[in-house]
Amino acid sequence: MSSLLDAIAASDDGTVRGQTFEVEDLVGQELGRIEFEDCRFEGCLFADIRAQRISFERCDLVECDLSNARLPQAFVRGSRLLGCRAMGVDLHQSILTRVTLRDCNLAYANLAESKLEQVTFTRCDMHEATLAQLKLKKLQVEGCNLIRAEFFGTRLRGVDLSGSELAGIRVSNTFAELSGAKIGLDQAVDLVSLLGVKLVDAE
Repeated sequence: MSSLLDAIAASDDGTVRGQTFEVEDLVGQELGRIEFEDCRFEGCLFADIRAQRISFERCDLVECDLSNARLPQAFVRGSRLLGCRAMGVDLHQSILTRVTLRDCNLAYANLAESKLEQVTFTRCDMHEATLAQLKLKKLQVEGCNLIRAEFFGTRLRGVDLSGSELAGIRVSNTFAELSGAKIGLDQAVDLVSLLGVKLVDAE
């Protein structure tokens, strides 16, 4: 058994505190309900794990693999994900507060119906991610790939998307999601195409 699984098994109250775990392999494990506080994970393999309402509080996950992990209703606060691979991760109906995600692969990730407060995505690949019906407060998106991401029902008012790739994003027929969002002039062509309008050079 890995040291991480040992720590989980040894926890009387379902909480693991103040430990560092390196290169742990938990691929495909069923973790149940578990809470981590003040922990650091480096190079750990969490691909295909299953956990209901997993919690990370004041934790760092560095170059970990969470691809296809099923973590609905997760709680993440005061934590950082740095250089992580999380393609297809399922975090629907989760709560993320004061969370930094930098240089992460979140392609096809599902964050639908989640609450994000003071969350920053920097240089993350989020193409075809499901970002529908999010509740946002102080979201920052910097240099991310949002190609064909789904924002149905997510109000982006005040969110600066000017430094990210937006081609083919999916929104409702009313385009209400984009009202009040900040975009660059170079992105206008991609968004105008959603209306079925073609831009031409004036003669």
